Amino acid sequence: MKYAKTVAALALVLLASGCSQAKEEKRAFEVPDSLCGTPVPAELLSPLLPASGDKLEVKRRHPDMKGALSCDIVVDGTTDLGVDWEWRKIGPDPGRIARENPYVKRDTYESEDGRYVYADRGGVIRVTCEPVVEHRKGTSELFASVLVSNEGRSDSEAVKNLLEGYAKALSASPECEQK
Repeated sequence: MKYAKTVAALALVLLASGCSQAKEEKRAFEVPDSLCGTPVPAELLSPLLPASGDKLEVKRRHPDMKGALSCDIVVDGTTDLGVDWEWRKIGPDPGRIARENPYVKRDTYESEDGRYVYADRGGVIRVTCEPVVEHRKGTSELFASVLVSNEGRSDSEAVKNLLEGYAKALSASPECEQK
């Protein structure tokens, strides 16, 4: 009987504490597996998006722009993540381009080969188009960037992974093919 009262009291405490905890919020939206037509695994995007929310939209900025593309992921009306790619004149290193991104400080993190720089809220990567000399814009290089607008989702490793995955997908895209 002594143990029964203890078990009953413990069960009551656990039940009461379970009722007092806030309901865990979850995503009502599905994480996309592409960005403006470029396939990107959802698991690369997921860490940089809110843990909860109802509606996700992928919006293309400047849809008529040639030689560049800008795309935002908007959750419940707030832009949380932006990705861009553009052709630039051969020469600038990713660090110079990253200075245009207010969330990336030069040399925060840099790849050993100098192909990309990144920080907890953004980065820039040079996309390899093969054959390099003969790609369709012979005097330009393709660069991609990531911008995390949501301060609560900053994660340098997730930014790095998205940059690498996005660049890999772009290198296999028609944009990199010689025309």
